[in-house]
Amino acid sequence: MSEKKSQKRKEMTAGRAFVGFFVPIMVLIVLIAMGAEVTIGALAALFVMIGFCFYMGYDWSYIDKAMSEGVRQIATAAMIMLLVGCMVAVWMSSGTIPTLLYYGMKIITPNLFLPICFILPAFMAVCAGTSWGAISTIGVVLCGMAEGLGIPVAMAAGAVISGAFFGDKMSPLSDTTLLASSSCEVPLFTHIKSMWYTTIPGTVICLVIYTILGLRASGSIDVAAVSELSNGLSSSFHISLLHIIPVVLVLVLSVRQVPAFIAFGVGIGSGILWSMIFQGRGFVENLGYIMSGFSIESGVEAVDSLVNRGGFSSMLSLVGILLVLGMLSGLFSESNVLTVLVNKLSRKLNTPGTILLGVWVSSLIICLIGGQYPAIAIPAVAFKDVCDDMDIHRCVLSRTLEDVGTMVAAVIPWSAWVIGYGVVLGGVTVGQFIPFTFLPMLCPIITMIHNFLGIGLFHKNDEVKYRPLWRRK
Repeated sequence: MSEKKSQKRKEMTAGRAFVGFFVPIMVLIVLIAMGAEVTIGALAALFVMIGFCFYMGYDWSYIDKAMSEGVRQIATAAMIMLLVGCMVAVWMSSGTIPTLLYYGMKIITPNLFLPICFILPAFMAVCAGTSWGAISTIGVVLCGMAEGLGIPVAMAAGAVISGAFFGDKMSPLSDTTLLASSSCEVPLFTHIKSMWYTTIPGTVICLVIYTILGLRASGSIDVAAVSELSNGLSSSFHISLLHIIPVVLVLVLSVRQVPAFIAFGVGIGSGILWSMIFQGRGFVENLGYIMSGFSIESGVEAVDSLVNRGGFSSMLSLVGILLVLGMLSGLFSESNVLTVLVNKLSRKLNTPGTILLGVWVSSLIICLIGGQYPAIAIPAVAFKDVCDDMDIHRCVLSRTLEDVGTMVAAVIPWSAWVIGYGVVLGGVTVGQFIPFTFLPMLCPIITMIHNFLGIGLFHKNDEVKYRPLWRRK
């Protein structure tokens, strides 16, 4: 019976593979462009792909098995995403993240104000795992100070957004960081270590440029806005360096190569304990935060906006996207659509540099039209096996996708989010602040240079370490 079924299947030619891959992707992109949520666009693409599989002669049992295999491959990653949401909530409740934010506020100085506009949002975004949270809180405060220091607000806004997207890219709590590592099936901290190769040069260049641009700054900082935020944190939480211990525990476990599942579990457990001891919040109260996210009413809107987040439920949307894309990935793989396309592509892009150029271009095109999540997840599905065949470590693939898919999203002029950044940061237009948003423009360029020169371009079985200017042999 199975032989008869297989005989009914049509041959997967290059033309059919092209249709099978690009029609579902175009459906996804068009729906997103029309205003649909990414999850709905991905679901529509999945149904289109199911229809294509029926056309090719696959029966439902095979299609169902293929989708299940796709889900199986992302199950652990999805669970880690949920754990991160839970950890963010209890780290807010315990005062861990508020403590990091409070001490971060203390580094503001007049003479280096513009570099601080980069550093402080970067620090906050790494701690909280959200670029928008950093932009809409400390970013607003910093841009409000800029004019009095003789620095154009647009310049400060560009530095704030650059710093915030540093955190969006490098934070282990960030949704895009989790999505890139999970889509490419790379351990989270291996992915982050790989990204230092392109992020450190970009950051150094940014800090030099921002320092030069800010040399003419004059006057003194109006500390009222900073004081409101820091006082709001200190009045709502017990602030102490002891609260950093849960972060240290997770970092130590990660450095010792303890699985992220266990490390984040320790982070959640220590966060609950710290919350009960230092903040006086009950065990059951913390369980509620773990599920629904941390929430307080401090009386300071900026504080509430920054700390009211996290929870199991906050990650469900991202897990839903990953679930649907996992099913789509399974169908692409098991129907041989990707195998045929990539084999065809590999004959022309037959070096590590050119393969990664294909990744770069694919991610850029999808990001310009469809946004961050598809720009990361779709090329990951298409290129992860060919990277294996070309002896390229998948962390190089995940790094390239973040350098393009995550970062370019910060400077797309027609994006509603980017337009919103300008509105929030003092009413500046995209045309005014994008020229000063250096890091998101530098990272795609640096990653292309690195990929062609072989810098940080690890072999498939290499141990991933950060060694500046290390080149592939």
